[in-house]
Amino acid sequence: MQQKSTEVIEATTDLLAALQSLDYGFTVTQELEAVFDRPVRDGLYSVTPREKNYFNDPQQFSPLVNSRDGALYVARVGGQPAGYLAVSRNWNGLALVEDIAVDGAFRRCGCGCGCALLQRAIRWAREQQLAGVTLETQNTNVAACLLYEKMGFELGGIDRQLYRALHAHPAETALYWYLWFH
Repeated sequence: MQQKSTEVIEATTDLLAALQSLDYGFTVTQELEAVFDRPVRDGLYSVTPREKNYFNDPQQFSPLVNSRDGALYVARVGGQPAGYLAVSRNWNGLALVEDIAVDGAFRRCGCGCGCALLQRAIRWAREQQLAGVTLETQNTNVAACLLYEKMGFELGGIDRQLYRALHAHPAETALYWYLWFH
């Protein structure tokens, strides 16, 4: 059986509706104890499994379609939308990945959707002559942390208070990742 490859294209307003119906949730089984200068795998610990649902709204990024200050990319596998990435020019001279999401059916299938989307954002940042790329995720999104580390990002910021008011269970930790070009 031939593995399907991922194609990353610029989003159109027509594609935004298709992205709305994808499933971006996942089961949290591990968390990352956030510490600087330590491999992600060395900071993982098991937790009671729970569902994590992101209520992603790709429509909120419609201003990035055909924008000079940002871009919205869609990953497709076999012509089918599988995820998206929104990137914009940040105030500090970095590209800011505002959101990246891949449908559950296309994670760990070998298609490389997340990697392909990030590679496209990195290329966009270089084309814009920015100093690098930054993004934020949480210590509960271990798969994302492993991907960012694999792609050369380094953990540059830890905020244990950002999500505190939003959760009944212990608050998630915001993790800020950076990929520098120089």
